[in-house]
Amino acid sequence: MIAVWDPVLAAAVLLGIAGAVLVAGRSARVRGLGFGCWIVGNLLWLAEGIRAQNGYLVVMFAFYLVMAAIGLKNSAQLARVRREGPCEPGTSK
Repeated sequence: MIAVWDPVLAAAVLLGIAGAVLVAGRSARVRGLGFGCWIVGNLLWLAEGIRAQNGYLVVMFAFYLVMAAIGLKNSAQLARVRREGPCEPGTSK
């Protein structure tokens, strides 16, 4: 049971849930929004871990933050390739 209402942790939970729903979306834009939710939510959890001096939370959510940032980058690259087509070998766009 939640003993004390904490708006920061509530936002972190809701952003994590929203991110999971959005990342399952079909469009790159929706998936990008999901990764964005995860990034903000993970930053909130990371701050909570630091505030509470909980190394387990810090390590876990720092890792999740990096993975969400990589996911956002990969999703954006995939969307660009689908929009513009693949690059010719030896060239870059």
